[in-house]
Amino acid sequence: MGFWGAQGGAIVDPKRQFRWLVTFGNGDLKSWYAKAVKKPSFQIGETPHQFINHTFYYPGRVEWQTIDMTLVDPAGDNDTSLALTTMLKRMGYYAPINDNSASSTITKAKAVKALGGEMKIKQLGANDGDVLETWTLINPWIKNVDYGQLDYSANEMVEISLTLRYDYALLTANGQTVPHPLA
Repeated sequence: MGFWGAQGGAIVDPKRQFRWLVTFGNGDLKSWYAKAVKKPSFQIGETPHQFINHTFYYPGRVEWQTIDMTLVDPAGDNDTSLALTTMLKRMGYYAPINDNSASSTITKAKAVKALGGEMKIKQLGANDGDVLETWTLINPWIKNVDYGQLDYSANEMVEISLTLRYDYALLTANGQTVPHPLA
């Protein structure tokens, strides 16, 4: 019977790029704002060891890579630009108009809290309510915001690009969460 099925059609509906939702812990950014998101990725460092005429490589630390996301920017009560700029203030940034505001700084605790503590990317299945996998980003914070561009010749919605940094990600699929902490 295989992946593609037999005469009756496919037995398994593969994961599709357009079936997903993203959620933020604080609810300031709505799921429907997200137009595109990159799933988590990691890189493992390496340490070479040279012995005579040979080089041997040993795995090093795991480093989770940043996530890029594209949001649309609706107006009114759903203004994404306003929500992101308000988050910047909650992170600890103020315009340097006096000594008090100039000495305010962004902290990790405030940056993580401004985004809501965690972010989830849910890969949806073909049937209502099917969640095939959930990526949970732990301690995410906004690293970069690009509010987009304006163009008289374009009809598209204004898009905002985000880069998010996080400490690590957990994948939940088929009832298992990995990497699971050691007991």
